[in-house]
Amino acid sequence: MRVGELFEALKMRALPESGYGQLLDFLKLFRDAAQLVLNELWNRGKFLSRSSLHRLFYGELRKLGFRAHHAKQIYSYALATV
Repeated sequence: MRVGELFEALKMRALPESGYGQLLDFLKLFRDAAQLVLNELWNRGKFLSRSSLHRLFYGELRKLGFRAHHAKQIYSYALATV
């Protein structure tokens, strides 16, 4: 490459076409879990802290197969929505 010459680099990760079904299944499960948490928050009718949400939902979300950071995202999203 010569001095002053411009170049462009692109680094990306792609999902193979066979993985789209798995991604959609995960997103549907994520949506349903978030709705479960939201419904419970609405039914309680009071504001819960993030630590209370963690105690209530973390174990259940982990049993559904979510990784730890996904479980936290779900109840954080539900809290922000409410």
